[in-house]
Amino acid sequence: MNIQTASPENVEIAGACGSDFVLIDAEHGSMQLDRIVEMLRAADAIGTTALVRVPDHTPSFIGRALDAGAMGVVVPNVSNATQARRVVAAARFASDGGDTPSRGACPSTRAAWHLTEQWSEFARWSDETTMVWVLIEKRCALSEIDEIVKVPGLSAIVPGPFDLAQSMGLGGDLRHPELQQALRRISAAARAQGLDVVAPLLSSELPALEQETAFWREAGASIFWAGSDRRLLAVAMRRRRAAVEQCIEPLRESDNE
Repeated sequence: MNIQTASPENVEIAGACGSDFVLIDAEHGSMQLDRIVEMLRAADAIGTTALVRVPDHTPSFIGRALDAGAMGVVVPNVSNATQARRVVAAARFASDGGDTPSRGACPSTRAAWHLTEQWSEFARWSDETTMVWVLIEKRCALSEIDEIVKVPGLSAIVPGPFDLAQSMGLGGDLRHPELQQALRRISAAARAQGLDVVAPLLSSELPALEQETAFWREAGASIFWAGSDRRLLAVAMRRRRAAVEQCIEPLRESDNE
């Protein structure tokens, strides 16, 4: 579940409803880092895994999200292997003594439980368990996908249907055959390297959602991103209002008799 509102309660609701994970959306959402920390606490309390969808490739933001306690990052607009390597490096602590940019080491972060963890054990655990998901959203990434998926340290590939359709000049047409071919191409490349494929489910109505889910299952997706809280709230509110109007209308008619 993608949480775009700055709401720890929505994180709790997602977890209470059985979501295996939440993506705290700092790219399209409306929260600052201090609010993200509260949302991460809510995820911990309800027992659901929380990743932060960072706004860009900035290493400092990736590091701060992980220091705050995120179990991983979702990084937008990764278009080549060089970008993917930099993203992975920003999510891992340096261990080779080299000069490659890496996650800043600090033992007093929330992720390390405020200086109460033994640093060497925490750093090893963090490097082993931190997830790095990258979004493939641009046409130019299609020709680079075979190299992107070979970058060590990636956990999953997220094809971005809407942005990709825009980049391909398809006007957001999610059913266009050229887009669906591109999504299959991305998924096949990821699976060939043993990476998970994350399916962003965008449909609201059940028949369309069934078709969308079937497409991603056939393409080999193993993780399903169920939607966003904003969209689900909007759909639920619209349906509730329509139901109330339907209930009120007969009463109006009887009042006029």
